[in-house]
Amino acid sequence: MKRSPVVVLVLSGALFAGCEAGDDSSWEDTQTYTNNTHVAGRGYYHAPYRAWYPFPYNYHDPSRGYFHGGNYSNQPHVSQVTSSRPATRSSTSTSSARRGGFSISRSSSGLS
Repeated sequence: MKRSPVVVLVLSGALFAGCEAGDDSSWEDTQTYTNNTHVAGRGYYHAPYRAWYPFPYNYHDPSRGYFHGGNYSNQPHVSQVTSSRPATRSSTSTSSARRGGFSISRSSSGLS
């Protein structure tokens, strides 16, 4: 019996539905957070960058360096900012990314 790739796509989509939600409701963009505050489903807060990241501020990876603001550097990042409010959800979300169904649009396929 031959299996349809469409069924696999539907099942895969069902498995990943809601994966991004996490504990997103446990943080507020109007609340002030200190550096390295950890919230499940969001990560670690980097106060100087007003955003959440997967590693603590100035986390050291021996092969990459110090992690801060989504990048690695040779030296730890030093900042006077020890607490701040996250950038608003709308400015940090990926709502500007187009997310359609499984069809191919003309603009993404190169067709005119």
